[in-house]
Amino acid sequence: MIDTYHLSAGVLVRGLTNLKAQLEKAEDHAAAHGIGEAALLGATLAAQGHAGGSASDLHGFTLTAQVHWAAEGARLAIAQLLGAPSTPAANDAKSFAELHAHLDATIAYLRGAAPSDLEAGLARTIVIEHPRGATSASGSRFLLALAIPHFFYHLTAAYSILRNQGVAL
Repeated sequence: MIDTYHLSAGVLVRGLTNLKAQLEKAEDHAAAHGIGEAALLGATLAAQGHAGGSASDLHGFTLTAQVHWAAEGARLAIAQLLGAPSTPAANDAKSFAELHAHLDATIAYLRGAAPSDLEAGLARTIVIEHPRGATSASGSRFLLALAIPHFFYHLTAAYSILRNQGVAL
């Protein structure tokens, strides 16, 4: 039987651990090809032939931002399930080392979540504030319909940016 910990924090830890390995390959790629760290960290998904506007109009976030929001989304989701107060950390990483430190801290936080507390969080009402008001859902609905898809969106976007930059993953 699969328990709540493995369906929540366990999935997030595995994804962030894989992301760390991808970033290590990106660092090796940058060094081998003489690409500046800042150029790779600032890369986005550029739309080919997009008339008017910039690639950021379509895809928005840089590699750094995608990694940041994968980590923050994971941390904030688990904090919501635990009923712990949380606010997003600043997106201010300027290097691979800083991204690795953020991922390491997030993984440590996730691993520290007590399985019984996560189980109790599935029944908790989660309220998400946004500019148009607030949305509420049970912890289980929040986890399955919002937190995990949001997390995988940012993981996939980071992977796509790295592949678009020629990183062999």
